[in-house]
Amino acid sequence: MDAESYQRLKEAEKEHLRALRRLKEAVRLLKRRSALDQALERLTTQTQAALEAHAEALERLKLETAYQEARLELALEHRTPSPTVLSDTTQPPLRVQDVREPRPCDPETETAAQAPVPEKTLGRFRPAGA
Repeated sequence: MDAESYQRLKEAEKEHLRALRRLKEAVRLLKRRSALDQALERLTTQTQAALEAHAEALERLKLETAYQEARLELALEHRTPSPTVLSDTTQPPLRVQDVREPRPCDPETETAAQAPVPEKTLGRFRPAGA
């Protein structure tokens, strides 16, 4: 084999190896892209499932709220008013919105409700005089 044919064979082999390298790089890129596409699909599916579960939970909460409000309104319609309420005709009837809002407390009833709590020690209450 002469030097010229050896050089041609050597160059052909180099070109073949370069082509293999390009093909392997293309395969790596396709695998990477495929993995990214699959991850994106999983993320999209999981996000969609989470949004559907959230929407379902909100719908159940709305239904439960409507049911409880209807029960409360029905109970308020059918309750018998006390004699003091009957004599006070200036006060409008209670509505669900009135019940939901906190009412101001009387300071006298609030302090009466807060009786002194005895100090608790290891499962027993300490006597008040001790």
